[in-house]
Amino acid sequence: MTPSVEQRRVVERVQRLTRERLAPRAADYDLAGQNPVESWRDLWAEGYLAAAIPRAHGGLGLDMPTYVAVIRTIAQGCANTAMTLHMHSTVMRFIDVLGTEAQKRRYFPEVVRFGKLFGSWGSEPAVSLSRTFLMETAIRRDGDDWVIEGVKHFCTMALGASYYMVWCALDGEADMGKALLQALVPAETAGIATDAKWNTLGMRATFSPSVTFKGVRIGGDATLGRPGSAMQVGVVESFGLGYAAIYVGVAEAALAFAIDYARQRVVRPDNIAVAQDPTVQRHIGELTAQLHAARLVLEEAAASWADADMVERALLANRAKYLATEAGLSVTSKVIQVVGGRGVYKDYPAERALRDVRTATLMPPTVDRMLEAIGKSALGIQEGMFRFGSGPQGA
Repeated sequence: MTPSVEQRRVVERVQRLTRERLAPRAADYDLAGQNPVESWRDLWAEGYLAAAIPRAHGGLGLDMPTYVAVIRTIAQGCANTAMTLHMHSTVMRFIDVLGTEAQKRRYFPEVVRFGKLFGSWGSEPAVSLSRTFLMETAIRRDGDDWVIEGVKHFCTMALGASYYMVWCALDGEADMGKALLQALVPAETAGIATDAKWNTLGMRATFSPSVTFKGVRIGGDATLGRPGSAMQVGVVESFGLGYAAIYVGVAEAALAFAIDYARQRVVRPDNIAVAQDPTVQRHIGELTAQLHAARLVLEEAAASWADADMVERALLANRAKYLATEAGLSVTSKVIQVVGGRGVYKDYPAERALRDVRTATLMPPTVDRMLEAIGKSALGIQEGMFRFGSGPQGA
């Protein structure tokens, strides 16, 4: 599908923004392990925090192909900024699909007018989201309000976002098909505590420490949809598609660096560029082909998204994320080999790309889970991206 003039302009604007503003800060945010606050402000100023908000509510209302292109482009300059924007944008999709009109009028202006960010917190210490979608964080009614109790791990944008979409189990119920509920919690709400520990291999500027909820009280109108509906509207699958765009974008930037380096690096005694080495040419050829394939599948998935149902979206996202994972890991690793010893210096972007992809590809579903789901689809066995489970629940 050929992009429209408007779609191209949206992507061209973010290319310029990434090149001039976001990418130059990436190394500093990585070193500090801090939220990319200045980059978020730039995204807001250019309208990209509202990428997934409908135009009727003042947002860009991007279709999926344009959205994926935007996320991929940002990831070429800063994987952390791309990841946090994607997490925030997926919350916007949930509000759009599950929220009431009053909720949309309440939350969307917070983003459009004031540049507020929303985090999505699902991971828990005792639960593997790649195996079974299960929540131990409990939410219960208390009069007109809701009260949340539990612990969340990998809380992206903690101390940076203004709202947290917390994935909970209603009254600690084990059947997520009936009990899963998303609560929108203002960051300043009493009872939220974090150890603020986040010293990781990569994706350091997503700042995702553990957070404890103890007697956290929110309004009765601060949950989205009915219990269980979050997994039935074809939005959760977009997490995987956006992750794929990030992996491809990071790998593209790493490969572009390696190509430029090989062209400019001259070695003695032959005084020829590294690019003239047949071994280097074969490496670059292999990586280029891998990335091209992953990008084509990603773009096909994005183009098919709007007309796909929930089961089809799961397959599209699984295929795109699997191929992007394999290509991203291969490319960022071999780029270091092509560049040689200089590739491990933090003065160059290859080392950060390797760390960011290695950490980012841990996002669920895992490779094994994706391949299982893809295989089931090929065998005519229908299943969503995640499977529900049951077991002891509680805070």
